[in-house]
Amino acid sequence: MARQQEQTPIVIPMEDDIIHTQEHPFCSDPSCPCHEDSELLSDVAQAVEQGLLTPAEATRFVEGKAV
Repeated sequence: MARQQEQTPIVIPMEDDIIHTQEHPFCSDPSCPCHEDSELLSDVAQAVEQGLLTPAEATRFVEGKAV
């Protein structure tokens, strides 16, 4: 019988800086401080209150995912 070799995943380091813009203030890196910025979170809460975003859309937006 042939011996199975253990497959190790290939790690590809991220070399680009995470970019935050006015249009996309949140990134997809959960450890980034943008997800705890009270001013940014307040802006998103206001958008929900004004009916511009649903709560689900707001959650995805803060997670750095497309709305």
